[in-house]
Amino acid sequence: MKKKIKSMDKKFLSYNKRNCLVNLLQAEQHIKNINTLNFTKGEGACILKHLMLVKGEVEEAIAHALEIEPENVKIFEGLNERIGNFLDKVKKRYGYTKRDLLDLVRGWRKELEKTMPFYQTFNCKCLHYMPQLKIFLSFLVGILFSYILFKLFIVIGL
Repeated sequence: MKKKIKSMDKKFLSYNKRNCLVNLLQAEQHIKNINTLNFTKGEGACILKHLMLVKGEVEEAIAHALEIEPENVKIFEGLNERIGNFLDKVKKRYGYTKRDLLDLVRGWRKELEKTMPFYQTFNCKCLHYMPQLKIFLSFLVGILFSYILFKLFIVIGL
């Protein structure tokens, strides 16, 4: 009987961790695409929904991890506390920038992934460097275009 309970705890813990990761990735995607940072209307409310789902899953993960992965209990407790603190703070003020939110969610995701060696999404560089790469490429295209115009003006004598 005890073996069956342990097997179920393992299954539920895996379920909780995957749901946490999925909701953190969804929250991150919403933050990247957000137009208005309003937590009571629109996209901000959806971010809060995903973070509340993560908080619930982390609370369940703590109970299952006590038997199955005691070495990860502190990680889950820390995530539960930090996400709870964020949810409390957001009620009082909306003073978060898009960058602040991305850093928070990515930090929580990186922490969670310590417990999930198979799901190391943090190693996927496209999630983090694409916006900077696009800016850099746009900058290079602008420089190239300016250089071509400059040479053209010299050739036509302007």
